[in-house]
Amino acid sequence: MTCSMTALSSGRAAFPPIWLLAGLALWLHPVPVRPACSAEPPRVPTIRSAKPDPAFERLFRRDEGWIGSDAIYSIPLPDESWLWVFGDTLVGEVRGGRRSNVSMVNNSFGRQRGFGTDMQVELHLQRDAQGRTTSFVTPRDKPGYFWIWDGLVVDGRLYLFTTRLTSPGTITAFDWKLLDQSVVIVENPLDPPAQWRHHQVDFPHGHFSETSEYLWGLDVVQEGEWIYTFGTRRGAATDPRELVLARVAPRDFLQFDRWQFHARGEWVADPRQSSGLAAGVGTEGSITWLPGYRLWVYVYSPPLDATIQIRAARTLTGPWSDPQSLYTCPDPQRNPRIFCYAAKGRILPGTRNELLVSYATNSFEMLPDVSADAEIYQPRFVRVMLEPAR
Repeated sequence: MTCSMTALSSGRAAFPPIWLLAGLALWLHPVPVRPACSAEPPRVPTIRSAKPDPAFERLFRRDEGWIGSDAIYSIPLPDESWLWVFGDTLVGEVRGGRRSNVSMVNNSFGRQRGFGTDMQVELHLQRDAQGRTTSFVTPRDKPGYFWIWDGLVVDGRLYLFTTRLTSPGTITAFDWKLLDQSVVIVENPLDPPAQWRHHQVDFPHGHFSETSEYLWGLDVVQEGEWIYTFGTRRGAATDPRELVLARVAPRDFLQFDRWQFHARGEWVADPRQSSGLAAGVGTEGSITWLPGYRLWVYVYSPPLDATIQIRAARTLTGPWSDPQSLYTCPDPQRNPRIFCYAAKGRILPGTRNELLVSYATNSFEMLPDVSADAEIYQPRFVRVMLEPAR
């Protein structure tokens, strides 16, 4: 059995417009997910090859200024360029394969124009009135700093998910505490980031405590009449993470009391009733539509695992397949202190079966290793060819 035409597919919606539902009934009662697909998940497309892409990596190499980062989200913009979103970013110099005069800011951006032989990437750092490098986006009237997740453009505005966190101020790989989440709204995303007009609003559905965590913004997808936001949840810090899903009508994106959360085949108002769609996942990842296969694929790095994994589903709500190995990062083989994380995939424009997968590397001894080896903490890219769909 395959999906009927009422199931989620690119450019179509399986649910009625939110404004056609009667009164407050939508918020008082769960909305069933229309059962249009087989209960069996699909098979992951066959991987023909997965090879490093050094040419693409060179677009992000610099000898001074921006010299490395992680997160590596990519957001399509209305002018067909890509916005690259980075997390903690190293600033300094690279000489002879070593970094020097290193400092760190907590977020930065890049802008890619063109693909193939004409592609160019500009990397942007923010500077204050004294010329010092700073983060582009910082919490308003709160201590700490922001990590930026995924986002999307709706009606010309860019919406970015962020998480506020604190740390003692040392440069280490795990020296932080998550506090809460916000959404940053950029009014003019096509301008250079230094010229952005932006503001931020608290996002109430992020939750962080010693016994539970809900983290939203792993990926954001506009599908038909809904915006779907993926996140992860877990119990205690040692519990495995699960993939979770929320939705909202585009016009209600900032009306956070109108968000709905997927829970065992229904949509409910309480995010803590969310049910997991996949287990054993990482905090970051990507959800990508493959038009040739009419499948969604989920690319991610399991926690502290060098093997990037991929799952597939016919609809965003699943069922999602078991994970399959996509690519094993070779970096730990040359230094056992290196670990790989933050894998994401996106389909290359003009193709139907070719993914560009990114991932980050860091070290369990971050400060000495990233200074001595400029190849650590650089965006890594892998070109993945899938067998053509039949």
